[in-house]
Amino acid sequence: MSTGKIIGYIVAGILLFFGVLWLLSAFSAETLNPVGRLVVGGILVLLGLGIIVAVRLREPKPQQEVVVHQKIDIGGDVEMEALKCRSCGAQLDKSAISLAEGAVVVTCPYCGATYQIVEEPKW
Repeated sequence: MSTGKIIGYIVAGILLFFGVLWLLSAFSAETLNPVGRLVVGGILVLLGLGIIVAVRLREPKPQQEVVVHQKIDIGGDVEMEALKCRSCGAQLDKSAISLAEGAVVVTCPYCGATYQIVEEPKW
């Protein structure tokens, strides 16, 4: 919490406290002018509530983090074999495979070739 918010809440608390005191003192038997005390107490309470609302409205909204998990489901028969670059024949690891616009794309770190993996149909 920032210092401005803390000061705002403290000032609002003090105003609310004295506003309630003034409102309660208006109903005392020894009070000569209860209307004046009601007005002052009401103004103090409204100022305190107004400061609380202002501090709450200036509060930044929590930042939402969106995480997208994409899974690749291969429908055909899959056999484990080493993935090799079509251009230079170098062995590729899993960091060379990425997903771009819904297609599985392989980028060779050695020659820079980029191509899409095509899934062969089952039949």
